[in-house]
Amino acid sequence: MATATEANLRWFTAGDVDGFFGLFFSGFPDLLLIVGLAPVCGFPLGFVASRILPGAAISILAGNLFYAWQARRLAHRECRSNVTAIPFGINTPTIFAYVFLIMGPIYTRTHDANLAWHAGIFASMVSGIVQTVGASCTDWLRRSTPRAALLSPLAGLALAYLCLGFVFGVFQQAAIALLPMLVLLTLYGSHLKLPYRVPPGLFVIALGAVLVAVLRRLHIYTVPVPALPAVKLYLPHATNIFALFNQRSYWPYLAVIIPLAALDTLGSLMILESVKVAGDDYATKPSLLMNGLGTLTAACLGSPFPTTLYLGHAAHKANGARSGYSVLNGLVTLLLCTTGILPVVLRFVPLQVAAPVIIWFGLITVAQAMVEVPANQAIAVIIGLIPALSQWATGIADTVARKAGSSLLEVAPRMGDDLAMGGLIALGQGSLLTSMLWSAALAFIIQRRFVSAAAWLAAAAGLSAIGIIHAYTLSSNGVESRIGWWVAPEFTLAYAAGAVFLLVCAWYARARPAEYLERETFVITE
Repeated sequence: MATATEANLRWFTAGDVDGFFGLFFSGFPDLLLIVGLAPVCGFPLGFVASRILPGAAISILAGNLFYAWQARRLAHRECRSNVTAIPFGINTPTIFAYVFLIMGPIYTRTHDANLAWHAGIFASMVSGIVQTVGASCTDWLRRSTPRAALLSPLAGLALAYLCLGFVFGVFQQAAIALLPMLVLLTLYGSHLKLPYRVPPGLFVIALGAVLVAVLRRLHIYTVPVPALPAVKLYLPHATNIFALFNQRSYWPYLAVIIPLAALDTLGSLMILESVKVAGDDYATKPSLLMNGLGTLTAACLGSPFPTTLYLGHAAHKANGARSGYSVLNGLVTLLLCTTGILPVVLRFVPLQVAAPVIIWFGLITVAQAMVEVPANQAIAVIIGLIPALSQWATGIADTVARKAGSSLLEVAPRMGDDLAMGGLIALGQGSLLTSMLWSAALAFIIQRRFVSAAAWLAAAAGLSAIGIIHAYTLSSNGVESRIGWWVAPEFTLAYAAGAVFLLVCAWYARARPAEYLERETFVITE
């Protein structure tokens, strides 16, 4: 039996063709995002092609090869020919987080694209370290944190930066992007299969490219195209990552980096659970370790964008994909990212055309946060969406002020009570941590686990005391973090008092008879 199985372990099967297209068009919009959002960080396309994409390609290739090898090893060990490799690629939420919460703001304040790039590499490096270390201790964090607190931060990020921003872009370029979005929502929402198993993402991007070509021919759609880099071989360059840790201006962004890295590691752990349910029981530690090492590889080679395990293993397995689809995805990504071809693609497929795929991913992330928690804890997820939306709205306000020749420093005091600009900014500072803290505390309160909720509020008090959350300073450059001791006392004292009140509630609940503790809170019935 073993000999027959080993003979059937081909590197490439018919199902790997379907698997490749499915995996490639899950990650291809991410690559377009890196190129399309480069101007936000001040990166010329030539810089992206020569210094960022090659490093990203090597990290993706390394991960895809490892997971393909891992699949073949498991197949040999269990004498099975139906083992499917774990899908792997660029982490979509971190693209938006790093661009809009780290690199973009730094470039806006300093107009130094190199400084912004180094900040992104620093973020990716720290993320890789957290993921690598977390490969051994993530399970404890998952057990001790409510699911609402794990899902809500990513859902808020997805709603603000994946859905809202790109939906507005679609409607601004409705001639080329609205029909592709409607088609994609139809295909994904109805699970309708296209002839010849054409991936919906490929079909929609092709439809958008045709619309762009036709409307350009009719002189209806005219958008200036930036100078494109030459199509040639671009090799990755090593970066001096150790020097970045001496740059103190990067450290306040740990409030963004560490929660994202922890959530990504937890998400990868959950994906491994779903892979196990699908029938492929991979070892947890090496699978998570490769995820962290992939991110570290990207940072060392100049890419500020972490890697991650992808959803979709069960679908690839059902389509007959094995290990070859993973290898092929890594090789094609390498070709696109090291030859300068990818920036040229945006000439024919503008970012708004690929936006529907990104919007769908955001919608799925928000929906998952709502449905994968107990019904009465949905309110804990909802409150966790608000901090990310606040940070997104602060960015919009800052952009509007700058375009009007002013700044938030001048505009915010004029708002008064018409728009609580101070509250908007404070809630957005450290939004991912704030989201996790509020969601966890409310989830435990709903469960009447008051001591656990008090611990989360105590953590919020400590973080606000040193400026990780809520503390900020307005300058002519915009919103700046304010790290120090006792920099946001009003928040620190309020959180501490809230923690004390929860401890009193815990004592009261134990002291009173059960009949006085009937639930009267708002509960959603299933």
